[in-house]
Amino acid sequence: MATAVADLEDIRRSLGVERWIVLGHSWGSDLAVRYALDHPGRVAAVVGIAGHGLHKDRSWSTVYEARRHTEDAVHIDWSQEVHAALSQSFLEWIHEPGLFRSLADSPVRMRFIAAANDIRPDWPLRQLAELMPAGSFELVDGVDHNFWTTDPERWAETVTAACTQL
Repeated sequence: MATAVADLEDIRRSLGVERWIVLGHSWGSDLAVRYALDHPGRVAAVVGIAGHGLHKDRSWSTVYEARRHTEDAVHIDWSQEVHAALSQSFLEWIHEPGLFRSLADSPVRMRFIAAANDIRPDWPLRQLAELMPAGSFELVDGVDHNFWTTDPERWAETVTAACTQL
């Protein structure tokens, strides 16, 4: 995760952007939160869509695994080694003793959006929205986790509204 955060910061600097809205989908939502905590002065807001949330919870995983077969697969080439390293760094991050204090003290506005038909439970996103001083939560009815592919018009509307309302 630290490498991905550094990559985002390199992109921001190379574009000459002083502050920006960081938007992430699924694991990218968690990455956006991490980036905002590491670089709060560079983030105007975070929009996290259909994220996992900052947990490793058996009940969440049980629901996810039970519903997993109902979701259309999105085929993405990925490396087992990279995936394992990202998973390990995520676990190290969510186990940091000061993480929730940092979240509760963060000045960054964060909007968490869940897809109503997502196989992933949305309670972790609701918790994050409640924890953040400038956090909010939205549920988008009638869409699946990957609604950027299944309903691109609704995706564009949702993203545009979230970015302009923050």
